[in-house]
Amino acid sequence: MPCCKRREGGDAARGSILYSILKRGAPRRGRQLEAAAARRPWCTCASACKLVTIRAPVLMFTAASQVLAKTFRFLKNVACFRGLPAGDQRLLVRHRWAPLLVVGLVQDSVHFDTVETRRPSLLHTILTRHKKDTSAGAGDPGVPVGVAEGIQAFLVRCRGLGMSANEFALVKGALLFSAELKKLECGDYIQTLHREAQRALYDHVRDKTSRMCRLQALLQALRSVDPEAVSRLFFRPVTGSIDVDEHVLALFDQQ
Repeated sequence: MPCCKRREGGDAARGSILYSILKRGAPRRGRQLEAAAARRPWCTCASACKLVTIRAPVLMFTAASQVLAKTFRFLKNVACFRGLPAGDQRLLVRHRWAPLLVVGLVQDSVHFDTVETRRPSLLHTILTRHKKDTSAGAGDPGVPVGVAEGIQAFLVRCRGLGMSANEFALVKGALLFSAELKKLECGDYIQTLHREAQRALYDHVRDKTSRMCRLQALLQALRSVDPEAVSRLFFRPVTGSIDVDEHVLALFDQQ
């Protein structure tokens, strides 16, 4: 159990009025020990609660939206995707926009910086809950610092592969045609497209075993990208409580 949890009960009692009254008669030595404890460094597990947000949220929101728009234009120029029913197209995009955005950020060399923010206190959360529920423009407080650093490290890792334009296209295809999605009108055909995209990537680097392994590992990592984390980092500081999926689909429909 984290040390801050173990202290939680004791710290709450020490902050009460009753405790303040009773401790007036405490020996001097006891007060000295308490003062020494108060001067100790904060619990290291507090760093796990640190939040960060984009340093220039409007600029990053615009850049991310432009990357998605560019990606969607590319997809709509792919004949096998363009030939799918509109419902299947939208379902695939809704399911895969986050990893596609990450790939696009790498391809377009988009960088971002973060700045530390503060997690709202419980009292602040309670008092402003109604305002948050009714205001679409309320920004997200941020994401855990480890999440932001993980995304940054992943972008650096992807750039380190030095992918060609053809490899970017093949990776997007392998990401988009998701074999595990349900409720698709053309599910069997999309599974076939998924296998063909995988095979095309293999044929592209068949003589480079180590590179194939690296690209497959990249695909596996991209498939596990958390859309919620991407939303909170790149979009919600601007969109607030507006559904990011709806913003993404609006961009898709405009292309």
